[in-house]
Amino acid sequence: MRAIGGAKLLGWGARVLYLGPAFGLTPHRNATAVLAVGLDATLEVADDPADPATDYRSTRSVLILPNSLHHLRIARGRMAFLYVDPLGRDLKALLARMTDARARAAFDLRNEAAVIEIMTGLAEDRIAARDGRLSLGELLGVSTGTKANARISAALRLMRDEPHRAHRLTELAEQAGLSASRFLHLFKAETGVPLRRYRIWNRMGAAVRACGEGSSLTEAAHAAGFASSAHFSSAFRDMFGMMPSDLLKTLQPVEGEPRWSVRPEG
Repeated sequence: MRAIGGAKLLGWGARVLYLGPAFGLTPHRNATAVLAVGLDATLEVADDPADPATDYRSTRSVLILPNSLHHLRIARGRMAFLYVDPLGRDLKALLARMTDARARAAFDLRNEAAVIEIMTGLAEDRIAARDGRLSLGELLGVSTGTKANARISAALRLMRDEPHRAHRLTELAEQAGLSASRFLHLFKAETGVPLRRYRIWNRMGAAVRACGEGSSLTEAAHAAGFASSAHFSSAFRDMFGMMPSDLLKTLQPVEGEPRWSVRPEG
């Protein structure tokens, strides 16, 4: 069994599964939907994260919708965060498996105990990464999905392959053979988030991979297209509610997997 202080990132196609401590998260918005699961205890979800006096709802699992401001409080134990396919193919399946859907989030997985058991097994090396992905895919309904729009998939691949480039709207729209307004509409419909938000998400994944290959935060930030390590750290905290340095220093390798496998894909 691994120490609770350790953390893992497990790549899963266009998804990323994080297992480990919660780092005292601040209110933030994710570029994709995220399924948050308390592995050892309940977590609390703010009713209105913009209100300091807001009430919190206690749960073991919550699905946060894309680009929704949220705040989670975790008193103890490990967390699992499944950042879903950015093309939105997972979101419908996951929503169907939650028992209580609200405007910004949906609560309480129907097969919660089974999901927690598999995620905990992955965190503690009792379940191999490949077997865990297969089992979770079946439980969560994310093994298959509808075919993504080819033009948006091509734009996502371009951003993934060259994260340091500006990837301006006019350039991406022209390559897709669409007007700028039509491209923005289709991109948001396919991914659930605006182009600018996804572009930052993609660069963060590139920076984390570069760190895993031995680059410093400054080198990784520049290679991914950020102006500086401070810019990268600020954007990372806004999107994930934690500092990248806190995450990177606690990550552990996953047996049989690349050490760092954060890869947004189209």
